[in-house]
Amino acid sequence: MREPTSPDPGSEWLVHEFKNHLSVIVGFCDVLLRELADDDLKRADVVEIQRAALAAVALLPQIPGRPSADA
Repeated sequence: MREPTSPDPGSEWLVHEFKNHLSVIVGFCDVLLRELADDDLKRADVVEIQRAALAAVALLPQIPGRPSADA
């Protein structure tokens, strides 16, 4: 049986930085979606970008060696 590994302080910093950058992407998508008309052809692209960023945020807690609490 493997011993639990202690969190790597370097990975904590990296996860925190990724989360910050992803938050900016999600935030800009929110702004664009408020400004784009419902029939704007770019809207679907922005929605897809936002979904991908949110999916990436959801994966952050699964990074090995990281405690389950958010950074």
